[in-house]
Amino acid sequence: MRCSNGVSCAGAAALACVLWVSVPMAQQAEGQQVEIPKTATTLEGVPAVRLDSTEQGAARRVLTAAEAAKNRLSVRVDAGQFYWTSRDNRPLRLDSTGGFTYLQDKPGSYIRFTKVGDKITYVEHVDRGLDSVTYWGELRIVLGK
Repeated sequence: MRCSNGVSCAGAAALACVLWVSVPMAQQAEGQQVEIPKTATTLEGVPAVRLDSTEQGAARRVLTAAEAAKNRLSVRVDAGQFYWTSRDNRPLRLDSTGGFTYLQDKPGSYIRFTKVGDKITYVEHVDRGLDSVTYWGELRIVLGK
C-alpha cells in the first residue's frame, strides 16, 4: 500500500514514529558532549522508551519499571577501554561529534549520549539483521577511586 506521495504507509509510519520519539531539536541544540572522567568505572542507563523497527513498521512502548530493569544499559570502563557488558561484553570505541558522545560497536550498534541541563540522556541502538531495537533513557556515570 502506498501513501499519497508514493512512500509506503509502513515506511511513513516508521519515520513518523522515529521523529515523534526523538529528542526535540531545541534540546539537541542545547546538548553537550559528555566528558567521561578518568575515574569512571561504569556507565549505567535506565531506559524509559523502547522502539522496535521492522520492515512492516515500528512500535513504540513506554517501559514499565520491571521492563526498564530487565533492559538496563551497562558499560564497564577498564583502563580507558569500554566494554558493553549488557551486550555480551563487546568492546566499544569512543567518539564525539557535535553535541554527542558515541560508544560504537559495529556499524548499526551504538550508544549515543549528551548532557541536557543537569542530566545525561542516551539512545542505545542495536541492529538485528533487517530489524532494530532502540532504547531512550537516562545515563549515570559511576566513579571509582
